[in-house]
Amino acid sequence: MEIIIDIVIAIAAFVAAAYCLVLSRRLRALARLDGDLGRAIAILSQQVDGLSSALARAQTSTKASEQALAEKIAEAETTARRLELLMAAYRPPPPETTSGLTSPRETDEFTPSIRQGSRAPERTRRVLRHRESHGVAP
Repeated sequence: MEIIIDIVIAIAAFVAAAYCLVLSRRLRALARLDGDLGRAIAILSQQVDGLSSALARAQTSTKASEQALAEKIAEAETTARRLELLMAAYRPPPPETTSGLTSPRETDEFTPSIRQGSRAPERTRRVLRHRESHGVAP
């Protein structure tokens, strides 16, 4: 019986030695991986810092562009308002007469085909009402 117990103890010692060998190899591999992993983490950290600063620069640039665009839009809206009022108040000149007969005028797309006459003030009011209903201040 003592011999069987000695054989079992010897087999257990060999299994423990093999297990220790496997563990030591894994520990060395982990140490190498930790070094490589540490370098990779440091590189990724630098890249994140670089991207953060690039994002901050892009945000400031975007804010500046947004402000310039808002100014241009406000200027364009003011100009459009003035143009609408000018167009509403426009009265075309009377047609040229030749010996009492009216001659056909050369018309283009900007010349109104109907004389505005007394309708001009009413048209101005209509434009102003339209602008007020859409929330645009004159």
